[in-house]
Amino acid sequence: MFDIIENSQYWGDNPKLFAAISTGATPEERMLLCMRWFISTLHSSYSSRSTAAGMEKKPYNPILGEQYFAQWDGDKEIGTTVLNAEQVSHHPPIMAFHLENKKAGVALEGHTGQKTRFAMPAGIDVSQTGHVIVKLEKFNERYLVTLPTLNVRGIVTGRPWVELAGTSYIIGTSGFLTTIEFSTKGYFSGERHSFKANIKPIDGGNTVYYAQGTWGGLSNYSTDKKGNGDSKVLFDVNETERIPPTIKSVSEMGHLESHKLWAAVTKAIVDKDYAAASRLKSQIEDKQRTLAKERTERGETQADALKIFTLVEEDSDETGKAYQDLRAKLIEAAGPKALKEDDTKPHWRLRV
Repeated sequence: MFDIIENSQYWGDNPKLFAAISTGATPEERMLLCMRWFISTLHSSYSSRSTAAGMEKKPYNPILGEQYFAQWDGDKEIGTTVLNAEQVSHHPPIMAFHLENKKAGVALEGHTGQKTRFAMPAGIDVSQTGHVIVKLEKFNERYLVTLPTLNVRGIVTGRPWVELAGTSYIIGTSGFLTTIEFSTKGYFSGERHSFKANIKPIDGGNTVYYAQGTWGGLSNYSTDKKGNGDSKVLFDVNETERIPPTIKSVSEMGHLESHKLWAAVTKAIVDKDYAAASRLKSQIEDKQRTLAKERTERGETQADALKIFTLVEEDSDETGKAYQDLRAKLIEAAGPKALKEDDTKPHWRLRV
């Protein structure tokens, strides 16, 4: 995978778990299933690309309006899960995405960007801006998901790898809050990619579920903090088959779709013709600078170049109002730091 925008497919990496969120019989069970799905997305997003502590590659920088479409064809019980993604901002770089399984009545939409800073010794810390909102239509529930910090290490050795740090939250209109604490190697268990989590009522009642383990391997949950007697598997990477998405052939793609846009550059890299790759990449970037200049001359903004998503005010629709409500509740429950990297404006919605 060469392009950042293709990372959006990892939200649908386990379509069965995504669809299963709506099968929970109670609000706390649905929150547990939402946490399980979220944990399941992390392995492919961050760990599988660098399992050998050195497989992380520098990707292309998506151009404004670049698109990526994929779908997972499930059986009659699960249904089809569809992904739409678009680079909605180039300065700063932001990607918007929408994932939906209509049969299950589960959808998500969100946007992400990154802020990087150098970290000692010899690493980079990446704050992921933005958020995800999961929707369960059957129960009229919404879940706000915040994103962890990325620690990129091994840069000096030339074998970079990714670790997660900080805290992610999942807060739902159902009245429950999940807190997921990520740790680097050795802090919790001595294992890389470890985390601890709990689910409790937003109002501060008793914890209903505890979870811990590694997001790149095995994790368990229980109703007892020590897992005495009722510990069950939350997610096991080795027992879960990753389902690759179906995408169109390059010949069927539009000129802004990622695989087609970068096809010539990718071929040159695969052929180890790096001079040609550099030249072709520069041609794409030069064209984007020309288009940006023309937009400025016409008095247009980046939003005018979008085809799949549209720019909205954060409180202009039902999703935005749910976001504002959940945002306020999360700040009350966990403090302003819980959303320190989540700008309230702007937001994007899939065009219908």
